[in-house]
Amino acid sequence: MDIFGTIGYRAATIDHICARAGLSKRYFYESFPDSEALLLACYERCVNEFHDAMVAAVTEAPETIEAQVRAALVGYFSAIDADPRGARITLLEVLGVSTTVDEVYAAQRRRFASSIEALAGDAFSTSRLPKPQLDVIAQGIFGVVTSVATQWLLDHRRRPRAQLIDATYVLVLAVLDQLPHAR
Repeated sequence: MDIFGTIGYRAATIDHICARAGLSKRYFYESFPDSEALLLACYERCVNEFHDAMVAAVTEAPETIEAQVRAALVGYFSAIDADPRGARITLLEVLGVSTTVDEVYAAQRRRFASSIEALAGDAFSTSRLPKPQLDVIAQGIFGVVTSVATQWLLDHRRRPRAQLIDATYVLVLAVLDQLPHAR
């Protein structure tokens, strides 16, 4: 986590990882076939923590779409702010590594998009748009959130987290408000 989250996956070597962990290469290879497998384990751990933080925040929020969207954003941005190494791994380091990593990344994005659809409840369930189109919209909402988070990370988190949450909240609600509903 520390190596991938600071110097990055591409700059990391097995020697770096083993030296930081205080292990020999033999012990590394008993657990992982290569550094890509370790990257995937780190990525899945971090993305699960960030998803769990988002879901936990929503379960504590009042049952209005506005409160739940804000809670989800607070949960997600708070989690990545608390773990900048994990944020770097999930937002930057996994991109373009291999087909295998891309598949895991895509599956996690679909998972977050599904959570967004569930969170948005009536906005999605009463929409007259076909399910495939709603799936793309949910993916787009998550894309906006991760794009804002990635830029924040690249800017060394200079902007206050509350500003990101407020701006992203407006974007998400604007999309949800524009979903055509059955009459």
